[in-house]
Amino acid sequence: MSHLIRALAVGLAVILGVAFSGPANAVLWASKSNPLYGYENGVKFGKAYGNFVNEGGIYAQSRSYQYDLRPGGNKVRVETDYYFHEFDPSCGSGGGGVCWVEDVSLQTDATNSASWVFDYRRRGLHGAADAARGGMDICEIQAWSNDPCSPHAWATFSY
Repeated sequence: MSHLIRALAVGLAVILGVAFSGPANAVLWASKSNPLYGYENGVKFGKAYGNFVNEGGIYAQSRSYQYDLRPGGNKVRVETDYYFHEFDPSCGSGGGGVCWVEDVSLQTDATNSASWVFDYRRRGLHGAADAARGGMDICEIQAWSNDPCSPHAWATFSY
């Protein structure tokens, strides 16, 4: 009987678009066991993972965990580049079209902790858009040179 109840609950969840684990429209980018690494001159400086989440139909939220692999020196942070899929006059040819429009880049607080540190940033969803995309990377903050950063991990959800 419990198998039947579980099957009915899962079927209802699919119909309603509800997930049993985690928030709706959460997209994992990297993981604790397979994180995104940042390198400088072939040496790892930090690692990160997280979710890109539709928070209540109001915000696109980038939730991240970052870890400084060279603590005591330069700090690390996660940066999220926010894009929205919407009409823009500069898209396509002629009078515009629908494309990914860059909105803003937001950074977490910097850390030099040799353990996982949680942080998040969020941006209001655009009313005219139908999807949000985040490009996340981990960077090491350097005072006198360009900050080395990992490649971007991309996550997208529709709304």
